[in-house]
Amino acid sequence: MGIFSGILCLICFCLLSAKAATAKLHFQRMDKILMKIHKPVSAFLIIMCPVHIYYVVPILENRSLLVPISGIVITTFMIFLICLCHVIKGRKKILWHRILAALMAIGIMGHLSAYLIDFSNYQKNIANIEINSINLENVENGFYIGEYDVGYIYAKVEVEIKDSAIVSINLLEHRNERGKHAEDIIDDIISEQKLDVDTISGATNSSNVIKKAIEKAIIEGTQDLSKSKIGSHI
Repeated sequence: MGIFSGILCLICFCLLSAKAATAKLHFQRMDKILMKIHKPVSAFLIIMCPVHIYYVVPILENRSLLVPISGIVITTFMIFLICLCHVIKGRKKILWHRILAALMAIGIMGHLSAYLIDFSNYQKNIANIEINSINLENVENGFYIGEYDVGYIYAKVEVEIKDSAIVSINLLEHRNERGKHAEDIIDDIISEQKLDVDTISGATNSSNVIKKAIEKAIIEGTQDLSKSKIGSHI
């Protein structure tokens, strides 16, 4: 819903911006049409912006810092545009309207660019995930923490190993958007005592991130065992 509301906001802004272009290019028929819908489109944009913010705030933690910053900048310019255009009259109103609209356009381009770059990096991180086989015999008894972050999805787990077996997996944190049911994969891993289990349908990416976090926890256990062996020989 966050993406959909964002697209609606972008369409509204494009329609409002087109009004300036048609007036400048003397497209009178189109200019009249856009003039008629200018106020209702503006009202719809004012409504959709809070809706967009409402849906994206819960997932901002998973986004690059540039995404929320650029969003705040756009919202600020829009508030100034609404307020100033009702306070200032005459030619100054038109001037400030154009200045703030131009600043909003720059902010929107920055916001969209930041989102697309962020999403591209997320896709690359997901594509680069490789789940390696594990050897529990090389892991010392104990509790081990592992985490993995691909941007949009983050998982942190605590894995308990006892007598070369996974006794329990505690999911300490799982930031996701639509992949919460991927957490069911933990039961499969404990049951089969391996990471090479089927991903949860509809939550493949979250499943792989959780598996990678578990792998990292077990690798930490292997490293701890190696350190203890080295210490015993000294």
